Amino acid sequence: MTQVKTKGFKFAAGVFALGALTGLLAPATASAALVTGTATISIDNTAFTASNIWGEYVETFWDASYNNTGIGRTTTGGLTLPTTGVTAMAFPVNTNTVTVSNPSAGAYGRTLQATTMDASDTSTGQIGLSGAWRIMGPGGMLTPYDFRLVKTAGTWNIGTFDTVFNYQNFLQLTNVSESLNANGQLLLSGDLMWTSLWATMAGAKTNVIVGSISLAPAAVPVPAAVWMFGSGLLGLLAAARKKSSVMA
Repeated sequence: MTQVKTKGFKFAAGVFALGALTGLLAPATASAALVTGTATISIDNTAFTASNIWGEYVETFWDASYNNTGIGRTTTGGLTLPTTGVTAMAFPVNTNTVTVSNPSAGAYGRTLQATTMDASDTSTGQIGLSGAWRIMGPGGMLTPYDFRLVKTAGTWNIGTFDTVFNYQNFLQLTNVSESLNANGQLLLSGDLMWTSLWATMAGAKTNVIVGSISLAPAAVPVPAAVWMFGSGLLGLLAAARKKSSVMA
């Protein structure tokens, strides 16, 4: 009888320990936090070119390593896009919470946009994105950069900034899917269409889909202490089970 009670106690302790471990490893509930992750922007240059009267297309993409580089006609480096088909490009969400200006980077400077949007309230604030484009074609050159994701009158837009035109919306999101994951992080996706001043400069249609965007949040790391605690609990459970087997 005593042996049965001992086994029952060990079993209950094991269940308790396993429950504690599960609780520690379970995703956190949704809470207030700035948006993180990477936005993948895919441009269909075939559709992009056909959507504007000048035949403009996205020629080159510069990633976050070029944040301090002025983008102009002669700027080298970056990724050259094919003039047809779809190309996906990664725009990391900026971790800075204050907008950082670099007037020395090119004629119009570069201004790294802050991320100030709380994932639980996307009606205010903005999501800064690192990256730049050069748009070329018979109509000339356009250089959208220093992007930000922002809601304007309830509609998601990718906006740009430079010292001449200030803040301007560039691409509007349609067919939008917006949600929070179990960790309270923002997931966002949608199709892209020209909008506002940029559409006017390119003579572009504002009802043609030219690409898409998908924002994936950064992974939430499990603290090392949790893994150590979990390993210890599992080790104790294994030892108890082994001892029970010997005593049986």
